[in-house]
Parts: sequence; structure tokens; C-alpha cells
Amino acid sequence: MFNFPAIYIANGTAVLLLLVVILSIKRPLRHSLFEEKIYYSMVVYNILQCCVESAVFHIDGLMGYRALSLVLNSILFINNIIFAFSWAVYADYKMFADMRRIKRIYPFVAIPAMIIIIGSLINLGTPVFFVVDEYNIYQRTDLYIIPYAVTYFYLAYGVILIYSCRKKVNKYLFLPAMLFMFPIMIGSLLQFFFYGYSLVWIGVSIGMISLFINVQNEASYIDMLSGLYNRQYMNSILLMHSKKADTTSVLAGIMLDIDGFKRINDEFGHIVGDDAISVAGKILRTAVGNKGISCRFGGDEFVVFMNVNSPKEITDMKDIIKAQATLFNEAEKKPYKINFSVGYSIYQSKHESIDDFLMRIDASMYEDKNRKIREGIIPDRRWDC
Repeated sequence: MFNFPAIYIANGTAVLLLLVVILSIKRPLRHSLFEEKIYYSMVVYNILQCCVESAVFHIDGLMGYRALSLVLNSILFINNIIFAFSWAVYADYKMFADMRRIKRIYPFVAIPAMIIIIGSLINLGTPVFFVVDEYNIYQRTDLYIIPYAVTYFYLAYGVILIYSCRKKVNKYLFLPAMLFMFPIMIGSLLQFFFYGYSLVWIGVSIGMISLFINVQNEASYIDMLSGLYNRQYMNSILLMHSKKADTTSVLAGIMLDIDGFKRINDEFGHIVGDDAISVAGKILRTAVGNKGISCRFGGDEFVVFMNVNSPKEITDMKDIIKAQATLFNEAEKKPYKINFSVGYSIYQSKHESIDDFLMRIDASMYEDKNRKIREGIIPDRRWDC
């Protein structure tokens, strides 16, 4: 016995929540990034599932609709596995942003999904995962557990990937894997054990909304080119520090500028210049790790903030960053080299403003750059931004 009002309310609420996401799209989907296309396709799958599932519950047991019931239930199985597989692809791309990796790995990862899709299509002619009898009553077969297991495999795969690789890729991500998964797990488990209640897709929609909110937070605070925190986040950090009463440690700022960046743009084009910014971000993420906060200040300038107890910690960090840049230059076959001019200072929050502090580390950085110019280490400043 189905509770139709509860089914329609749950799925209708899910659709309304997801329509809010769809209506928030700020640019045509064809111009979106790959990860955005995957996310919005998941939203569409979710909406479709809510509509199809409501129809399946509605016609279950009604004579004359057996063929339609077979088709709709097969769509549910196919759409369900495509959604779960899309989540795995989305999680992977958010972590690595590597289309070559996606094309290399995911044809193999997709094999279980393809088996479920083929089984669902076969189900139109002969029972595989479910049966619809002559009275148009839907029943599960013993193989019903296989699509559930594969679906959970993909969902768990995405979560494990995020938490196992988050430190490895050193990305500043707000991706809330467990906030996404928890309502899905609760809803799907309840629907698994209590067939007749529509709970799974309202859980999925809540997970998608949570993901959407956190992705928007990420977009607000992360510089997409370098992968570092942006200037807005930097200002927030400095403002919070200026109001702190903690005197056990002081805030140090290290400003870095890519040597010869204008030459990279002029000789190789802005696409290669953007690649240099991205590489600089990776170098800083690797070097700084959890010892500080790395931000893109603007253009080819970056700032690292650290709470330090001695000046040695600052010089040690400078050495680590330079060592990481050297490792990159020796290992990577790029048409350019990444070297930084570096300046630093301590934030004296009781005696100076945030702007004064930033101007001081900027001046310190340009002292290092001018020294390199005088010594012939880098070309004349007309080559630089």
C-alpha cells in the first residue's frame, strides 16, 4: 500500500529544490566548465527520477499499464546508475581536473554501470532485476541487490577518492562529500527496506543542494586559475587576525612574484602564462601545505600567511618554496622556468593597518626583484609585470 500524498510531496519538494539550482545557472550550459556540466546533468537526472518514480508508484497495480510500467522501471534503474557514475566522475575531476585521466580510467570504471544498463534493457523482455506481473504489480527479483551494490560502489568510490586524495593534490576544496552522501544513504536505505515510501530522491536532492551551496562557497573564495585562496578570502583572514587578542604567535606574510612573467606571456602567449600561474599555485600548495595559507594576490603575485614564533620559520618556508620551484624546473619539460622574487614581514596589528602591512611586504619583495636585476639574475624590469 502506497502513501501517495507522501510520495508526491517528497518528490515534488525535491523537484522544487532542484529547480532553484537550475534557475541559478548564470551562463549557458554549453559554455560551462566540465565539472559544471556533470553537476547540472546530475541535477537533471535527479529531477527525472522524481518524476518517473512518482509515475511508477501511481500506475503500479493499474491494469492496462504493464508495458509502461516496464519501461519506467527500467528508466529508473538506468538513470540511477548513471547518476551514481556521474558522481564518481565529478569527484575525480574536482580533485585532479585532468580530462586525460578521466578518458584513461573511466571507460573501465564504467563497466559495472554498463552491465546494469544492459540488464535493465533486457528486463524489458525478461525479468532480471524486477518483474511486473500480469496484474501490473512490481516485484523485485533476487538480482535486485546488484544494481544497489553497484550504485553504492560508485557513491562510496567518490567519497573515498575525495578523502584519500585531498592532501595528495593539495587543493583548497570545500567539497562536502559526507554532507552530500549522508541524506542519500538515509533515504536510499529507508526506501530499500520499506518499499512504498519515496524517500531516496528527496535525500539526493538535499545532498545536491548541500553540494551546490558549498561549490558556491568555493567559487567565492578560491582563485580558479591558481587553485589558491583569492584576495577576498585573504582580506577576511587579515581582518580576523587584526581583531584577535592572541599574542602567543605573530602573523608573517611572504609575498612572491614570478620572475619574468611578462616575458612568458609575450613569448608563449597567455595560455602558457595561465599555465605558469597554475603551476605556481601547485608549487605553493605543495610547499606550504598546512603550515600556512596561500593566496593569489593578483596577476603573478602571491602571498603566504603563517603564524610564526621565530624569524627562522619564515626563512625556512622561503627555502622550501624555492626548493619546490627548483624541483619543478628540473622535472617538468615546460618552455619556461618558475622562479620567485620574495619579500616578507611581520604584521604588527596593534601599530599598523592591513594596507600598511601589505605595502611593506610588497616593498620587500620588490627589493629582492631589484637586487636580481642589478646582479643580472633576471632581465630588466621592463620585461616584468
